[in-house]
Amino acid sequence: MTGAWTLRAPCSGQDGFAPNQDAWRTAQDLKRLCQARLGYCKPCPFRAECIATIKPSQVKFDGIAGGRLWCDGEVIDALDDVSDEELAEPKLRPSCGTEAGARSHTRNDERICPSCRQAAREMDARRQAEKPKRQEQLQLDFAGTT
Repeated sequence: MTGAWTLRAPCSGQDGFAPNQDAWRTAQDLKRLCQARLGYCKPCPFRAECIATIKPSQVKFDGIAGGRLWCDGEVIDALDDVSDEELAEPKLRPSCGTEAGARSHTRNDERICPSCRQAAREMDARRQAEKPKRQEQLQLDFAGTT
């Protein structure tokens, strides 16, 4: 369930963010192997999407995701500017990926999952594209009544 954001992320095309288990034995080994790559996450606007996609705590991930270094699904190091809110994985519903799903997250005061965020962007883009057409139709309707 990766999105187009993965191609625009600073780590795109880079290796070493999830080292092979054979390359390390302890959390300190993993930290030594990955710490230099953690800096790639600093300017990244996709840290929350990264965590939502990888779900590091659920899959017991080992490596870098969302500005944090994970070992067995637990954070062992993080950039200074990451927040606990970014760690929270958004609640997923059957309606996720739709306009209704995006509205549901908002209505329930939840973080919007990446697929609903994309659906909301597409909805906004459609509305913006239709706006001139609606205004033109209103003008024609108004001109017809006078």
